Amino acid sequence: MESIAPGHHLYLGPDGAWRSCDEHERFARLSGPAALLERMRDQAYQGGNDQELEPLAAVLRERGVLAMVPEVAERELRVCVSGDGPVALHVARLLEGVVTVLVDGDPDAADVLVACAGWLPDERWQRIDAVGRVWHRCHVEGTRLVLGPMTVPGRTASYRDLRGRRLAAAPLPDELAGLWSYLDAGATDAGATDAGATGVGAMGVGAAGAVSLPPVPWPNVGAVALAAGLLVNDVLTWRATGLPASGSYQLVVDPATGGLDRHPVLPLPVA
Repeated sequence: MESIAPGHHLYLGPDGAWRSCDEHERFARLSGPAALLERMRDQAYQGGNDQELEPLAAVLRERGVLAMVPEVAERELRVCVSGDGPVALHVARLLEGVVTVLVDGDPDAADVLVACAGWLPDERWQRIDAVGRVWHRCHVEGTRLVLGPMTVPGRTASYRDLRGRRLAAAPLPDELAGLWSYLDAGATDAGATDAGATGVGAMGVGAAGAVSLPPVPWPNVGAVALAAGLLVNDVLTWRATGLPASGSYQLVVDPATGGLDRHPVLPLPVA
C-alpha cells in the first residue's frame, strides 16, 4: 500500500502555501489547487487510490514523499536472554509480550541470544561466537556499557572480528589481552558472575582457584534502560529486516556524559 513516507509531512503553511517536509526537516513548496492538495494529504495519510490525484502523486512519489509501505507479518521469535545483571533483566522486561523470552534458557532453543555480562567474559563469548549463531551482547567496560555489534553470520561483524580489530588497534595489545584473561579468571563458566538484580556488584568467586574481581559499577536505571532499549531495537529490527539497526557498529553508552559513541567494526579477512 502506498502512503506518506516515514517521517514525512504534507501540510498548509502559515503563509497559505502547501509544503512537504521530510525526516531531515528539508522543506519543499507545493503548487496546485488547495482542494486537490488537501485531498492528496488525506489520501497519503489515510490510504486510497483516487485516479484524479495520480499526476500529483507521481510528483510526490518521485520526491520520496510517498512510498510503498509493505505489509510485513512479524514472524514469531524466541529470544534467549542470559545474565542476571540489570541490563539482562530490563531486556527481558521489554521483550515480554512481544516475543517469546527464554531467560537463561537453552540458547539452542532460541532464534537469537542476547548475552548481558558484567565484566567482559572473553573466553565464553569466543565459544558462543564459534557456533555461528545470531546473537547480541553487552558488557561493562570501565564505567561504560558496551554493546555489540549484533552478530548475524555472513552479514554483520562477529565477536571474532571485534576482538581482532580491538587487539590490532590497541597501543599495548599484550596488556589488553592480559586484562581480558584476568577478567576471565574471575568469572564462572555459566555467566552467573554478572552483578545481581539489584545492580550492586559482588566479588567474583567463580570456579576453584578463580581470582577476585571488583564490584561491577552498574550505572543508574536510566543508562541501563538506554542500553537495554538499544539491544531490543536491534533484535526487533533484525526480525523485521534481517539486519540490526546498528549494523556492524559497536555502541558505547557513557552514563557520565550521556554520550553514545558508534565504532565501526570491519570483518577480518577469512583465513
